[in-house]
Amino acid sequence: MINELAQPKVDVKDGQINFKNVNQFKSDFEQIIQRNSNFIVTDETLTGSKRARAELRNAAKESAAWRSKIKAELLKPFEDVAEIAISFEKQAKSAADAIDSDVKVFDEAEKQKRLDGLKTYVDARAKELGIETITEFNDKHLIKGNFNGTKPKQKFIDEFIEPELSRLVSEKELKIANAAAVKNYAESKGFEPEGYIHSLDFKTLAQIMGDIDGDVERKRKREEAEKAIAEMEARKEQEKIENAKSTGNKKVDEETGEIIQNTQPVPEKTYNRTLYIIEATSAQLNQLADYMKSNDIAFRGEK
Repeated sequence: MINELAQPKVDVKDGQINFKNVNQFKSDFEQIIQRNSNFIVTDETLTGSKRARAELRNAAKESAAWRSKIKAELLKPFEDVAEIAISFEKQAKSAADAIDSDVKVFDEAEKQKRLDGLKTYVDARAKELGIETITEFNDKHLIKGNFNGTKPKQKFIDEFIEPELSRLVSEKELKIANAAAVKNYAESKGFEPEGYIHSLDFKTLAQIMGDIDGDVERKRKREEAEKAIAEMEARKEQEKIENAKSTGNKKVDEETGEIIQNTQPVPEKTYNRTLYIIEATSAQLNQLADYMKSNDIAFRGEK
């Protein structure tokens, strides 16, 4: 039964917590479990089974109640102190956060000074080398250990800055060499090189050479097509000439090739008239004669 479960006794001495009767507690609990386990429920054992179930549940309930009680009693002094500690912890954290905000502002200002000093050095070196300056820097390079005040240390320069400047010099030299290669190749193929050289900003030398070769092929095909069209038109023109020779003065329909019959022109009717000139100067008579001659008018004169 439930009163058979011995509860451990709490003993607190000199800040040490000890529990007595723990072994008795374990023994009693084990006996209750063993005594009431493996029941086969039948009509005859139903009442006993319910009693066993109740005993097991009561034992577990009593143990849990005792455990919660002891835990609350033991933690009560600590919880009181914990509330005090938590209150001061919050105050300390708030004060630290306020200082941290000011420290970050100061640190950022100091880092900016170091960055300005680094830029001054890099800009001067880039001008000496004839290259574009470095515009982006890694924050990890701006730590205080890499500087004497705002001036970059020589070790930092040798390990990080000069290698990057050397890389930029090599890139510039390569770009100049590539531009010369593109210029020579484009001009050898009959193209203006400027557009191809501009492509070096976003294409490799091999890609640009491939573009030039592609343009050469497209130009060849275009010229062949233009030549074929010109030859075809020349043949058509020659055929017209030959057709004109074979048909004499007869006209040929260009679409059907049929000869168009020419109609004979009807001659204009002519008249024979006698013209008497009553009075005219010699100059006027000459002008009249010239007019009739120019218009194919046959005439004769008598004094």
